[in-house]
Amino acid sequence: MKYLTLIIAALRLACPALEAADASPPSPSQPDVRERQMLPPDDLAAWWSFDEGTAREQVSRTEDELSGNFKFMERGVRGQCLRFDGFTTLVRREAARAPRLAGAVTFSAWVAMGAYPWNWSPVVSQRRGNERGFDFGINYRGEFGLQVAVGGAWIEGISKQKLELRRWYHLAATYDPASGIRLYLDGQPAGETDCRGEITFAPETDLHLGRNHQKMLPVDRVREWARFPSWWAHDGMLDEGKIHRRAMTVDELVAACQAERPDHAPEIPARRFPDVAKAPRRFGAIPADLKFYEQWDALWQMAGRQDVVVGFDSSPAKMVFWRGTHYSPCWVTENGRWMADQSLETGVWPDKFEGIDDYQGAVGCSEHMSDTECRFAHVKIIENTPARVVVHWRYAMVDCALKFVEYDEVAGRGQWGDEFYYIYPDAVAARYVVAWWPERHEGADQETIFLSEPGTRPEDNCELEAVTLVGIGGESKSYSWEQGYPKFDVPEPVIQMVNLKAEHKPFMMLPPDSKVFVFGGEARKGYSHFPWWNHWPVARVHSDGRYAEAPDRAAHSSLSQTTSSCGSYLYGSTNQPATALLPLAKSWISPPGLQVSSAGFESLGYNRNERAYRLCRTEPGGSLELTLGGSTDSPVVNPAFVIEGWSEAEAVVHIDGKLVPVGKQARIGHNYHLDRSDLVVWLEHQASQPVRISVSPGP
Repeated sequence: MKYLTLIIAALRLACPALEAADASPPSPSQPDVRERQMLPPDDLAAWWSFDEGTAREQVSRTEDELSGNFKFMERGVRGQCLRFDGFTTLVRREAARAPRLAGAVTFSAWVAMGAYPWNWSPVVSQRRGNERGFDFGINYRGEFGLQVAVGGAWIEGISKQKLELRRWYHLAATYDPASGIRLYLDGQPAGETDCRGEITFAPETDLHLGRNHQKMLPVDRVREWARFPSWWAHDGMLDEGKIHRRAMTVDELVAACQAERPDHAPEIPARRFPDVAKAPRRFGAIPADLKFYEQWDALWQMAGRQDVVVGFDSSPAKMVFWRGTHYSPCWVTENGRWMADQSLETGVWPDKFEGIDDYQGAVGCSEHMSDTECRFAHVKIIENTPARVVVHWRYAMVDCALKFVEYDEVAGRGQWGDEFYYIYPDAVAARYVVAWWPERHEGADQETIFLSEPGTRPEDNCELEAVTLVGIGGESKSYSWEQGYPKFDVPEPVIQMVNLKAEHKPFMMLPPDSKVFVFGGEARKGYSHFPWWNHWPVARVHSDGRYAEAPDRAAHSSLSQTTSSCGSYLYGSTNQPATALLPLAKSWISPPGLQVSSAGFESLGYNRNERAYRLCRTEPGGSLELTLGGSTDSPVVNPAFVIEGWSEAEAVVHIDGKLVPVGKQARIGHNYHLDRSDLVVWLEHQASQPVRISVSPGP
């Protein structure tokens, strides 16, 4: 027993925490030993330590309501801390149980951020509008501050410093009726606002930690008249939140900060777009459940694999249909750069609703970007064979309140988009668009957009010489955004390449009679050479358009716009120069003529929407013999054929009398309908002269 006593004594000397663990717990109304060493017992009005894995307030020892998505993290500043999700998390204390405050007061907490608020997010707040109460929190630039109601005015003090993401800070704000607001960052003065008078507190209002009392409008809206308030919460960690009934001194705040300062970083991983590079290097569509980051992923009420990734054996690029872009398809480069498209859009502008007091219709842009929860948007795989993948994307053109510009309640008809992507093994996809306005219309304009994942600016993802255009005659020119918006002047451009900072760059081919323009406007000097918005992708805030203040969130930038009377475009990815794509463009714009020389088959012509020749079998059995009239102006480049009614038989392919092994140069697929089976054939073959092709039933 004597030896055991000596061992325990030695352990206590080596680890003072054991002595603390053996001590009696603090009384319900008193701070613990560490607090009593710094402050009189009655100075502490409230204290949330989160050490017990609950939202228990330590002074009153009562449990506060904790709602939304949250998680207690083991490594806080001292013991555990509470992780807020940025969307839903709230610690709420009923007004009747909130501490009664008067005179001078100090608010403090340890905070770590994953992203900045869309406007303002409280650390601790008890306010009634801008008339009563206080709000200690952080703004959209990462500056912290204190807002108080004094003498009928709403007074605000904001820090001079901007908080960095993913690191711990000790924030403190004092209010003294004789001098006003004083702010302290890690114990050091960070700003002050002089004013005189008592705070008009709001004891009738619930006290909140981490989330506003009401919906708010995001700041930096592109269109101020498009007003869609939203809920959001603190995005990051909160620990050791305290309210003191006096204005603490600088020395006391320095001591408090030094006594609690953590020696580790908060567990907030950098946020990256889904990693699709791990998808197998083979051609085909893969249903997927793509992850972004834990708190965002937890918002979705979706079971199974709702996303689609299309991979290629000929390229490391991927084509991705992800809920984070509301399924707008993106080309993703080998190093994770993302290229998207705007798709169909309509809208309602102030000239329609200004002056109408009871206007209840749509406001602003109506497009897939507004459907932040994917209530309408979805994708499905239509074909998935070795020869071709077809993906259907359907979405509603609604405003941020999910209202249609025009809606026929009797027929249930609004504005919708149906887009079909015919994707081939050479990493080229044809896009075919059907718009419902609400009548059916084939044709779509286009807007070229690239994405910036959190932590990156547009210039990190795209070269300043951002776009290369190639004309039908071979003229090529690259355009730089370094000195402002350029002006496109290549005559009759048919190819647009976006110069992302990657080896494999996305490109687009324009149908005849198209016009392409630089996207002009909304770039802000000092922020980026490009327009830079973060209301899309992945954002769950309701916003008709929001300028990015910092690279804290996923964002997008527009480069060009295309108008066309045709409903189809060609997209792809390549590591070749833009001019090397000219034969492909010609083969799609002016496809070689097809002549059938065997009985039992009929040519239905070239379908530019699919990038494929369509044929119909009129008699059973027999081989298909055809010739493509390739030439310099109409070259043969990786042609595809859809043979309706082929049956379920396999196929053998010959080109100019030579057998083409099925597997790489010849890809065969079957597309089944209720009344027939079609054969899809894709060939890896290029020629600028006539090519004879035969397709025969296989063994």
